Amino acid sequence: MSSRLADYPVPVVGFVGPSGVGKTSLLERLVAALGRRGHALAVVKHASHGFLADRPGKDSYRLYEAGAEAVALISREQVATFSRVEGRGAKEVSLAAALEGLPARLDVVLAEGFSWESVPRVVLFRSGEEPASEHVEHGEVLARICAPRALEGEPPAFSDTLLESLIELIEARIGAASEASDAADAR
Repeated sequence: MSSRLADYPVPVVGFVGPSGVGKTSLLERLVAALGRRGHALAVVKHASHGFLADRPGKDSYRLYEAGAEAVALISREQVATFSRVEGRGAKEVSLAAALEGLPARLDVVLAEGFSWESVPRVVLFRSGEEPASEHVEHGEVLARICAPRALEGEPPAFSDTLLESLIELIEARIGAASEASDAADAR
């Protein structure tokens, strides 16, 4: 991991693969299962085609469009901050920069995309294809998953056995990070 990522206080596990292979569907199940086991987690998703985080016409959208460097929306249940990226269009925002905005009380962060970042990763690929080189060359490969074929418009049906093995893998990383933190605190 790059030095800024290596300094992050909780494990970060990436999920990489081609668009439409089922990364989000798999993560959705993992997030729910890890949450049921009492883990606090966050997901950072790279949106390679950009995104619209606010709605035209809303006050927050109008203030951002007027030139505010950042706009925060706050309710009883959520906080969302939209910030301008310096040098827009020049390069991708780093995963380390995205992690800076996350709450401190997490056990693990799951990152979807960010194939260029040096993080431990789960690589998904389609049947009959090899994983793309950019998905395997930038970080430790924890698992390679051949996504099951799905019906048109349906997400791939990943097995419960696969899900359980990924949960065990992630929980082992959470445990190792917790032990390392406890050892550092004891010094």
